[in-house]
Amino acid sequence: MSETVERVVVGVDGSAGSVAALRQGAREAARHGAVLCPVFAWSPPGGEAADAVNPAPADVRAHWEQAAEAVLRRTCEAALGPDAPTAGITGFRPRTVRADAGAALVALSHHGTDLLVMGAGSHGVLHRFVRGSVSRHCLRHAACPVLVVRPDTADDRVAAAAGPGR
Repeated sequence: MSETVERVVVGVDGSAGSVAALRQGAREAARHGAVLCPVFAWSPPGGEAADAVNPAPADVRAHWEQAAEAVLRRTCEAALGPDAPTAGITGFRPRTVRADAGAALVALSHHGTDLLVMGAGSHGVLHRFVRGSVSRHCLRHAACPVLVVRPDTADDRVAAAAGPGR
């Protein structure tokens, strides 16, 4: 593990946990003079297997991609304000990825000079049983340090205000 942090990758999904993670990630990026990379990983409704069996038309796929970009944009604005933070941060590179969240975050934070920041799971037991825990997957497989952040009540309010349908 390197003592230098050049990139802070933050898992974002619109939840209070991801708002807390993005705020902490911005603080870490400023502290290290690093690039801040919020990432929203998404899958089509019904999952990749359903889309492979019955592929969606191009306009539907485009709609899914726009919806993913909107979630990322709203979460960044809710957590950091309408303008990306600049004080001490080398760059701001938000990204959407069509992939399983755990695998995508591990793949994108593959350098020893990366720091992966995630929110503590806010999903219920059934969701974690069916889909698995993204933070557990990242803690097990990441090649860089992983920081898991718990949201507080202010983060709950910010996430609710950003809302998925806005």
